[in-house]
Amino acid sequence: MLKSGIMKEMFTTGEAARRLGVHASTIQRWDREGKVQVVRTAGNKRRIPASEIDRLLGTVETSGSPSLAVYGRVSSHRQKARGDLSRQITHIRETMSAQGWRDIIEITDVASGLSEKRPGLARLMETARQGEITDIAVTHKGRLTRFGFGYLERFFSGYGVTIHVVDGEDDKKSLQEELVHDLICIVTSFSVRLYGLRSHSKAQALVKAVKERVSGNP
Repeated sequence: MLKSGIMKEMFTTGEAARRLGVHASTIQRWDREGKVQVVRTAGNKRRIPASEIDRLLGTVETSGSPSLAVYGRVSSHRQKARGDLSRQITHIRETMSAQGWRDIIEITDVASGLSEKRPGLARLMETARQGEITDIAVTHKGRLTRFGFGYLERFFSGYGVTIHVVDGEDDKKSLQEELVHDLICIVTSFSVRLYGLRSHSKAQALVKAVKERVSGNP
């Protein structure tokens, strides 16, 4: 057991993070990477010696600075090919740069806003969890997710990350195209569940009918 005199020279992860000006998850990452000496309590809690904080104070001045992730998403490669994604990213960068942001990384996806299998979103969540970013910027909420924005907002907030919505709403034409794509994704998913893999032709026929209907074709 640690003596009380020694315990006074120890700080919790949260206390150490506040003294160093970083997020608590950054301290945890440094521990995993062996960049900080940590003492474990009987309950397996991290305690950081005051000497380690003094040592790190001279090295975390830049690593603790705010960093921004710019996230862009389009539903199809057709949208990406015509430049929708690049214009989206450029617009966010220009807006946030005008506000003084300099440390900026770009993360993108080409997928439906309903999809849970987005490598860009997964990377965004991991960088937040690792304490590598402090803020996220998107053109509007639908770029990040079609539904459940509040859940993602709470997730990122839990790691000290703030979401900035640059525009609020997308333009009508882009929004309509996105919603059509999302509707087709939903129909495709449910038609496969309804008819099963053995009736793939029926599923395809249903999807085709919906595509024609939403596209305004007879």
